[in-house]
Amino acid sequence: MSGAADNLLRRTAAPLRRRAELAAGRRGALYALPVAAALIAAVLLVILEPNFYRPANLHVVMQQFAVLGLVTLGQFLVLLVGGIDLSVGAVMNASLITIALMNQHHGHLVASLAACVGLGALVGLANGLLVSLRDVPPFAATLGMTAVVQGAILVYTKGIPAGNIPSSLRPVALSGVGIVPYSLIICLGIAVVLIFVLRRGTFGRKIYAVGRSPEVARRVAISTTYVRVVAYVMCGILAALAGIILSAYVGYVDPQIGGNYNLESIAAAILGGVAFTGGEGGAIGALTGVLFLLVLLNVVTLSSLSPFAQLIVQGVVMLIAVSGFQVIKNRSTI
Repeated sequence: MSGAADNLLRRTAAPLRRRAELAAGRRGALYALPVAAALIAAVLLVILEPNFYRPANLHVVMQQFAVLGLVTLGQFLVLLVGGIDLSVGAVMNASLITIALMNQHHGHLVASLAACVGLGALVGLANGLLVSLRDVPPFAATLGMTAVVQGAILVYTKGIPAGNIPSSLRPVALSGVGIVPYSLIICLGIAVVLIFVLRRGTFGRKIYAVGRSPEVARRVAISTTYVRVVAYVMCGILAALAGIILSAYVGYVDPQIGGNYNLESIAAAILGGVAFTGGEGGAIGALTGVLFLLVLLNVVTLSSLSPFAQLIVQGVVMLIAVSGFQVIKNRSTI
């Protein structure tokens, strides 16, 4: 009997193992696709603009990656719990205003940075509580928070760029190790910590559990409210850090400069394989999506198309890319 049972187990285990290997291969293809697309776009850059790969220009691209990468990592955490955050751009704008305001009143740089991080955490906390305790849809909660924060900024600035960024902050974006800016090192360092927490830490298992099935998570004594609130708070903090780095790079205050990062961070995360429905995706995939999106934006910008046509091309390419990634993702679950 035991021999027959062993044979039966071997016969049933083999197909399951093959299916698991196929699924793993498809998931690998899911994360490899943005990299392959970015490499193709990089080749196009060589053809369209050979001077693109000058060290000074690569430094700028790395700086762009650092800012968008930080915002996308925060957006990735919120997407993991089945949410979305449309207030990241407003938090970035508020960070610029806060730094300029405290610089105008001769505030200490460390205090300015702490105020920015605290503001981002406060906005994230409000978003998380609205979504978790009041059951407000994430889209509505964060869009409303955007209106509140951006409205406060416009009331203060009257819609006119004003203020200066302290010169002591500029080296964060303008200096670095070789052509690698310190901002990129900060972004990648945070990404490494996040990867370790999500893969090895208890909170990582909780955040995936809440994203996949909140009901099941509650049954095993996981506080879905706590996990969601922490995800939104971290998203707010990372958006504030991105705003600080962006202010160090541009050197001036623009109350609208962070607006595009709302949709770009979502697009980058989705392009990197993060699921809108929650519970699926990784930090490496999210940053891969950032790489693809930045290369795409640079290719389109360097083309001879008009700015309006560039928007159409960007939208079409992103739709095709997201559709392709979704097809691969669906096949990997079969």
